[in-house]
Amino acid sequence: MNQFNTRNLALAAASALALSIAVAGGASAQNATTTLRGSVYDGQTAEAGATVVATEVSTGYATRARVGADGRYVLSGLRPGTYRVQVTSADGQTAEQTVTLSLGQVGTLNLDVAAAATGQSTAGATELGDIVVTGRRVFEVRTPEVATNVTQQQINNLPQISRNFLNFAALAPGLRVTEDDTERTISAGGQTAQAINVFIDGQNRKSLINDGGVAGQDDSRGTPFPQGAVQEFRVISQNFKAEYEQAGSAIITAVTRSGTNEFHGDAFVFYQDADWVAQDEISRRRGAEKAPVRRLQYGASLGGPIIQDRLHFFGAYERKDEDRIAQSFLNRTEYNDFFAADLGTVSTPYEQDVFFGKLSWQIDDRQRLELSTEYKTEEDIRGASGQNAPSRAARNNGETQAFNLRHQFQGQHFLNEFSIDYLKSSYEQSVINGSDYGREYVIFRDDSTTTPGFQYNINNRDSTVFTAGGRADAQFLQQKSTTIRNDLTIPDLAWMGTHTIKMGAKYSMQNYFVQKDFGRNPTFVYDIEARPEINGSRTIPVAVNLGVAVPPADVDNNVIGLYIQDDWQITDKLELNLGIRWDYEDNAVNNDYRTPDSIRNMLAAIQNLPGYDFPSYFNPSDYISNGDRKAFKGAFQPRFGFSYDVFGDEQTVIFGGAGRYYDRIGFNFAFDERFKPFQFNKTIYFSNAGGLRGGQQTIAWDPRYLTPAGLDPLLAASPGAGEVFLVKNDFEPPRTDQFNIGVRQKFGRWQTALTLAAGHTEGESAWNIANALTETGGRFNGPTPGSVGFTQFRNLIFFQNTDKERDYKAIYFTADKPYNAEDRWGFNVAYTYMDATQNGSRDNGYGAFDFDYNTPGQSPKYRSSTDERHRIVASGTLGLPADFLLSGIVTLGSGLPYNINDCPSAPAGGPNICWNAGNPEKRAFFPGFNFAYRQVDLRLTKGFDVFGGQRVEFIADAINIFNFTNFKSFDTGFNNARYGAGTEVYLPTRSFQVGLRYSF
Repeated sequence: MNQFNTRNLALAAASALALSIAVAGGASAQNATTTLRGSVYDGQTAEAGATVVATEVSTGYATRARVGADGRYVLSGLRPGTYRVQVTSADGQTAEQTVTLSLGQVGTLNLDVAAAATGQSTAGATELGDIVVTGRRVFEVRTPEVATNVTQQQINNLPQISRNFLNFAALAPGLRVTEDDTERTISAGGQTAQAINVFIDGQNRKSLINDGGVAGQDDSRGTPFPQGAVQEFRVISQNFKAEYEQAGSAIITAVTRSGTNEFHGDAFVFYQDADWVAQDEISRRRGAEKAPVRRLQYGASLGGPIIQDRLHFFGAYERKDEDRIAQSFLNRTEYNDFFAADLGTVSTPYEQDVFFGKLSWQIDDRQRLELSTEYKTEEDIRGASGQNAPSRAARNNGETQAFNLRHQFQGQHFLNEFSIDYLKSSYEQSVINGSDYGREYVIFRDDSTTTPGFQYNINNRDSTVFTAGGRADAQFLQQKSTTIRNDLTIPDLAWMGTHTIKMGAKYSMQNYFVQKDFGRNPTFVYDIEARPEINGSRTIPVAVNLGVAVPPADVDNNVIGLYIQDDWQITDKLELNLGIRWDYEDNAVNNDYRTPDSIRNMLAAIQNLPGYDFPSYFNPSDYISNGDRKAFKGAFQPRFGFSYDVFGDEQTVIFGGAGRYYDRIGFNFAFDERFKPFQFNKTIYFSNAGGLRGGQQTIAWDPRYLTPAGLDPLLAASPGAGEVFLVKNDFEPPRTDQFNIGVRQKFGRWQTALTLAAGHTEGESAWNIANALTETGGRFNGPTPGSVGFTQFRNLIFFQNTDKERDYKAIYFTADKPYNAEDRWGFNVAYTYMDATQNGSRDNGYGAFDFDYNTPGQSPKYRSSTDERHRIVASGTLGLPADFLLSGIVTLGSGLPYNINDCPSAPAGGPNICWNAGNPEKRAFFPGFNFAYRQVDLRLTKGFDVFGGQRVEFIADAINIFNFTNFKSFDTGFNNARYGAGTEVYLPTRSFQVGLRYSF
């Protein structure tokens, strides 16, 4: 057997770590630190033998570096912050600068001991390379990455309602943050939210089971991390280096705040009243009452010294209480009287608590230790809205626990960073009204328009009008991981220039627990039209559905990641970034799963039918597993980048790169192979007198069947049926190849960049139909499991297909002038033009299906659902007289596409649909400047300095101040009178919020 076992994986990881440590070097953990480099001169001569010391001003932590024979030095592993950098030459001459470094950047600072000795001052300098000097934040320019840094000034002062720092990821080109009343998603590079990854202090926060990309963010109104604990973060839209993992589109990496030598703290409260939220356009059209939302958010943070210059602490707590009013209503208003008791509004509260704590210990001048922990809990009541009665509500609970221990050792010629972290994230959806059976009211379609009278077929339903009673589904999902990581750097190696060699290894022990109790509460189906051809009644059901209990999945997965990278400064103008990464998972897609004999025998029986064989794209032997699926070992990811400083003054830099990036697939997908065949959904059909009705054998209705005592014997006698899902034995995870080239140009304090970007993605998974009648059609007409005697399975057989492809082309333009205390204003703008196309399934989540084409290769190429052709995000902050501060964000977009049904230009051979071919109507932002998506957010802050360095700020937020209506769904029927009209809106509508913040 070629598959690695757990012991072999552990040995491999330990060997890789030991080898990395044995080689005197390590990778600066770019996802949590920054680097300062430069040259030391004595006049025009390179100064060899000097010592450079960078002391963090706020903590007194010192980091040392040697100066090489060529006068160059590298200080790796620095926390983002302000540093006093001092160089001392061999003969005692010194020079000093104070600089501020941003997260993930490589700053350049050249020092001249001769200038200091002769009294020449550099105090008036405003920029040195890529760093902030004397408090001014200047940009990194010599990097192939397409990256955007979001500072604490922006996080604290830009307007928002929800205190989720990830909202500001929208400031980066190529990213889109989408909000509705149940969750927030971030997409990038023409891909779905699953393709991003988030790191907090180097800890991987990837969602390993379900959708959303970020653990704890899917299906959540809250924040994955307390905003008050975030110091700053960095968004890498393209060409991220080899130390980053498990993302195909973009990386978001954040660093947390630490305590300092002075006690600092703050406390805040934000409030939004229900009357301060405007009614949305759709409910206003419907004549419904406004469904307001009330929010209360409060919290505090505190940090300071335990031992001056050595040991510091920091802690933060945030609380969110939200009360939305959900509306239950009918689209078919002729039935309002029947459902009168179930219509109207109901409160759906949400609450979240998030804690964060951190200890930072400078053991000595060479060693630093950090220990941090986070705990988050949330509860949300939802599901009681639209065509669902309040009794349908469900309770969603989320919980996150995280620990992170990081050790940094600065050797004479290397930096070693070791970490061990733990993450547990769980999501639970439970039924609130489980004692009440469910009720679904439907309209049946005439099964034959050519036969006189109404032809009843119980499976031919036109629509569901309303549902009431207890919800049927519950689930619990939990991911756990313990990860050991080592990153090492060997700086300043000389050979045809200067090399900084980075290498790293990680070993992660992961566990996925998934329990799904679907259909566990009986749901009765009623004919709302009370047709005499059916039962002639709205109170006699036509059927009842119930799912059987299925054991949970409890799966272990071991993950290894290795990388090496060379940042090669060939000349003072040209730098190459060469790297390669390898990732491995031993149980990503049920590698230890054995296909049950019943499924094997069923597939063989269909394959042996006279005159039939499965289509050529499905070979059962490629999917039948004996419990020894080979794990994919080919995830080698070469990455290349370059930057060329045209004039050697860091004003004009040409950059570019290319790389391969393997992502992963959430366990929710592979879980269906284990779960669906045994998820027997039992259905019992009813009629007035029993017998054959609507194509099914029925039982004469008796009201006692509404009780457990009456219904249970019927359900026990019903065999039920599951569905067959088959995972590919030689599965490869999705991969993206990225390419970009661009130019950066400084204009004084402005930094601009123009980038041409492209990407090609292959290997996304979807469920396609295996038992089609022909190669190109007959998806619902092929032989079924029941036709060969396997009635325990439903008609369709689903197999994993990974032929889906995406293509992405984009132009990014950014201009940024940072805010500073001198001129008291800052502004940045990011423009994105994109062209994102794909084939295959239109579904965006891990559980994607394709019922329209036999394979992705047979589907047309069409626009991706995330393809917003034009998007502009501008933000700024302006200091006003009397200590007022005005900030704002303007978001403009051409809107996301929608499908066109009954499309006259639909491709031949498929459904009469043009996928994502409709464009939302554009409206004026100002004359001649039209967009489908328009939003302007403002914040006004008034500060008061009080005694002892304390400060009080009064804050007022106006979100979507002009109350622009931004539609998210549309009437898609080409022949409809209201074709293209909006049917659902994005949040927020115009909303006001007030806040108070106290700091010292």
